[in-house]
Amino acid sequence: MKNLPREKKQATVAFSAIAMLTLVLFIALMLSAAKAPIVVVMLLSWLLLVPFGLYLGYSMQEMEKAALDLIRPSVGVMALMIAVGGMVSIWLCAGTVPSMIYWGLKIISPSVFLLVAFIVTSLVGMATGTSWGTVATVGVAMMGVGLGLGLPSGLVAGAIISGSYFGNGLSPVSDVPLMTSSVTNVDLWEHVKYLSHTSGIAWVLSAVLYGFLGIHYAGTAIDMAGINDITSTLDALFHISVVTLIPMAVVLVMMFKKFSALWSILTGSVVGMLVSVFYQGFTLAEVFGFVNKGFSMECDNAIIASLLNRGGFASMYELVAIIVGSMGVGGILKGTGMLDVLIIALSRKVNNIRSLSIVTAIATLACTTLIGTYYFCMTFVGTLMPSLYQKAGYRPENAGRIINDLSSHFVIFLPWNAGGMYMMAQLGVPIREYAPFVFFNIIVMVLDVIFGVLGIGARKYTPEEMERFAGEAAGQDAAV
Repeated sequence: MKNLPREKKQATVAFSAIAMLTLVLFIALMLSAAKAPIVVVMLLSWLLLVPFGLYLGYSMQEMEKAALDLIRPSVGVMALMIAVGGMVSIWLCAGTVPSMIYWGLKIISPSVFLLVAFIVTSLVGMATGTSWGTVATVGVAMMGVGLGLGLPSGLVAGAIISGSYFGNGLSPVSDVPLMTSSVTNVDLWEHVKYLSHTSGIAWVLSAVLYGFLGIHYAGTAIDMAGINDITSTLDALFHISVVTLIPMAVVLVMMFKKFSALWSILTGSVVGMLVSVFYQGFTLAEVFGFVNKGFSMECDNAIIASLLNRGGFASMYELVAIIVGSMGVGGILKGTGMLDVLIIALSRKVNNIRSLSIVTAIATLACTTLIGTYYFCMTFVGTLMPSLYQKAGYRPENAGRIINDLSSHFVIFLPWNAGGMYMMAQLGVPIREYAPFVFFNIIVMVLDVIFGVLGIGARKYTPEEMERFAGEAAGQDAAV
């Protein structure tokens, strides 16, 4: 009798909504009041959902299996994330990232300072995959130069934040595209290419605006002491030349040749190791140590030291743990039928690209506002919406672009969010002053919604794929 399966209850929309609301409130309270790390909160959320699953007749073993079933397909993405952490440290010791920073700072001139600040932070953000690291290093240096020029602090901060978040939202080595592509089950390169449609337009429009505003300050003298200090330090620490860009070129070529992200990054890392050893002069043992724990180099320049000492496999372990925790939550919700009930209820009214895009945008902004971390938002909305898109014949990258951009770019406008507080603390500029000038974040979010609502470039499943989905659904119903 003990081995007999328990009788299952069908989750109702009301019951599922209560479970979701309880989950959201629990996460919000744990993050805000208890100041608990997000990875701890997501794992504790498994326990929070257990009573709901037990009420529906599911055993704890069944809920554990449901959680692990959703985690298993993400193992490849977790391996990719760890590989990315290693590649970042290799690109640092190979001089790839330092060379990009060096050349970016060398082209600064008074007439185009705002444009150059935007371009340099964009390049550094793309290379390092971190908006916070870019703002705290190159961004702080740019802020000092901008204030020395007499430019409005909000305008300078806006250009710096825009470039930093462009890289953070689009770079294949950033946690944002990695996380979003994982939860929406989209190939990383396909996700990045789809993001580039709106991000590319937003970047060009932002560059034009910063270039136009910079014309008004063309005659201002510029104090290059701080910039020269950074470039001379980089020049002393590394051999700066086009040789250092070979690892990046290899990854880009393999990407365009349709190689997988994992093999491209691993190959680029090996090439970077060769550059690190035979061109920069590091020993192989040192390089292997950097790959594991992150690049580390002593430097008297605090800005350079902060920018360079990062990366490594270890830098990605927490993100991998967050994915395990958040995907497990989604697995329990799906395995107990609560997620499917909500999807079916929503699909009756949300069944075209216009309504899908609007609901995705609203859900993403609401989650980001309430929870204050885009990790949960990506997991919650990224787990819920792709199934609705599939029912309407649209591919998950349509949802992924909105989730990716709105969750990551909106946070800097919220004073109670860590993103907004961090920007204010690092740059010394209140949100109300820089908010109107963060052109990229504003433009890309608007473009994502417009493209979605109008169906511009929307990717659809083929008729053959839709027939296969229908057959799989019929087979599952028959099995039940």
